[in-house]
Parts: sequence; structure tokens; C-alpha cells
Amino acid sequence: MSVFCKLKLFNRILKYILVCEVESLISEKTEIFQKISPKLHLRYIRLPNQILNIYDDLVYKSDRVIVGKSEITSTHSVLFKGETVLARGFQIVYFELMGKWFTVGKIRDLRGRHTGYYCDIVTPPKLLDDGGVELTDLLLDLWVSPDLRFEVLDEEELENASRKGWITKQQYYKAKEELAKLVNVVKQGRFPPSHVKFLEKKLKI
Repeated sequence: MSVFCKLKLFNRILKYILVCEVESLISEKTEIFQKISPKLHLRYIRLPNQILNIYDDLVYKSDRVIVGKSEITSTHSVLFKGETVLARGFQIVYFELMGKWFTVGKIRDLRGRHTGYYCDIVTPPKLLDDGGVELTDLLLDLWVSPDLRFEVLDEEELENASRKGWITKQQYYKAKEELAKLVNVVKQGRFPPSHVKFLEKKLKI
């Protein structure tokens, strides 16, 4: 084989190796990109004027519900019947239900055990330009255990906000009204809502 032919063969082999390496690099970058979870922008307004922009993992999104996932970072914990059911480091998968005045957060402890649901009474989610949602916390909360025992939380916080003028009369009475509706749903055994139940099974949450 002539020197020219050897050089030509060498160039073909080198080109093939380079193509394979480029394809491998593209494949690796694609896998890394796929592993990066898309983010959900949650603009959370706490009365009277605190605005939190939170970016959590986006689990699911449709016209009727948006599901996000995060880890509890607050030092505030919840005790229910003598048991810590919500604390720092616990996992929360939350369901923002379009048109509804409450959110549903499914809580798991550090061992992955489902401890119950934490429900915030909030204004209905408002869609943001970036695909995220904005909502205002109306202060009242409801804890619901897996066996549907429940406890109303933060009633004093609502009363304090009312005394200080942090919440309007309309918001105050709406918060109480929506909490009463949600409690009634729990008492009737219709909790969690059908959309939440369906997605719990579909997404294996």
C-alpha cells in the first residue's frame, strides 16, 4: 500500500473516531439535560406585603391542576395527636387547583412515610407569564391525616391579621367560608379531591 493510500485510510479512521466521540458527547449532554427537572415558579404572597418567589420542581401541569415538589425548609413544625407530622426536611408534593381557594400538600417524613395533607386557604391560583402561578395566603390552614382526622390551624394568626388591618373584611370572611367548605368535604369522606386522588395514582406520588 502506497504512502498516499495509508494517509487516506488514516484520515478516514480519524474522522470516524471524531464522529463517534461527538455523537457520544451529544448523547451525554442530552441525558444530563433530561435529568434536570423543569422548575415551577410560585409567587407566594403573605399578608400584609411579603412576596416570595419560589422555584420548585415541576411534577405535572394541566389546565386544571399544577403539581410541584419541594422540601420543607421552614423551622415551623406541625404536631398532630402528639406526633410530628410536618417538619424541616420533610417532602411536600403540592397540588395547585385552578379556580379553588385551597391547596393540597401531600407530606412525607424523612423515612418517606405519608404523614398526611397540609392544606392552605389561598386565593385561586393566577397564571404568570412564565407559566408559574401567583397566590395569596389567607392564613388559615387545615391538617388532614391519612385516615381523615383533621385539625384547623392558625386561627389566631387570622384574627391577629384582622386586628392589625392586614387583611380586608372580604378576605377574612372568605377565608372562614372556604375553610368551612373544605372541612365539610373532609367530614363527608370526599378528601382528597378527585383530581388529587387521580394524580396520586397516575404519578405514583
